[in-house]
Amino acid sequence: MFYKLKTSIINKSIFKRNKNHSFNYFEAERFLINNNDDPLINNSYYFSAHEGDFSIFLRLGIRSNMIETWFVLLSNQDKYQLKEERYPDLDSSPIKVYLDDESNQWKIVFKGKVIHNNLEEVDLAFNATFHSEHRYLDFSTDMPSIRMAKAIGQEKWNKSLFDNLNNISGQTHYEQVGRLVGRFTINKNETKFDLACVRDHSFGRRDWDYMNNHLWLMAVSPNLDQFNYSLVSYPVVSILEVGNYLKDNHMRYLISSDFDLSILEKGENLSSIKLKVLLDDHQEIEINAKVIDTTLYHFKDDQYTLIENIAYYEIENKKYKGILEVGFNKNKDRIFNGKDTKSLKR
Repeated sequence: MFYKLKTSIINKSIFKRNKNHSFNYFEAERFLINNNDDPLINNSYYFSAHEGDFSIFLRLGIRSNMIETWFVLLSNQDKYQLKEERYPDLDSSPIKVYLDDESNQWKIVFKGKVIHNNLEEVDLAFNATFHSEHRYLDFSTDMPSIRMAKAIGQEKWNKSLFDNLNNISGQTHYEQVGRLVGRFTINKNETKFDLACVRDHSFGRRDWDYMNNHLWLMAVSPNLDQFNYSLVSYPVVSILEVGNYLKDNHMRYLISSDFDLSILEKGENLSSIKLKVLLDDHQEIEINAKVIDTTLYHFKDDQYTLIENIAYYEIENKKYKGILEVGFNKNKDRIFNGKDTKSLKR
């Protein structure tokens, strides 16, 4: 009874807030870190492009005291990976990401050494442009407010809860589907590419050690249909689930899922996944994924491990490809705040 009442109160509050505070896309695109910002403030650019036997994902996470870097290129059986996960500043980073003022498009440049199939070091030069005619999706204002309301509604309400919600409410996070077009050169051999891609930009406070665990499924098709499912657990909110499904240029949003949370209780990587989600148009769809490649990343002195998997997907009998990302705090007792997953209200 109290859960339903609390959920209703929070749902109305979030809906009203979102209605009165629109997302400023122009300002978000131009957000920059200042040298005197708190090191917990993060400005993260992520691109994930997949089609056929080819995949690219990269991340540039900018903080005032360090740069977090990912770069993986997978072509058939060949994997090229940047092993270094952080650099002291942007000048030393081999990855550059910037918004070109003239074209108003995102440009990515990589020039440095990568490891080929965990065996040999090679020089790789990469240059790409992200093109899109699709509207962005803002995770705060576009997602159904009921999702956050359910997350907060099941927690014990007190002053500490609402004070600690500030730890997760100050993050701006939006995505956009499009195409990543460019070329790369290895040992003087040039390869051109044109891939379906999802661009992710987030900024604000991000303390990796504050997270208990998370799961992110992102699948994209050659014609730019796209599926997203995100689950995260924090000390203040035991579980928050959101998602969306873009098909034939029509966006629908997740209302609920039947994902078996117990799969994450061991704090281990996944080799496959299967779930059903209910969308806001009352349609239920099934998602199946199989992992084909895995890369590990480490944050906050190994307090949090993020596992970035590349996976093949099948959704409504259609082939997709994308990311199956899962992460865990070093303290595995914190997964879902140690709660029985069957007791969590979703």
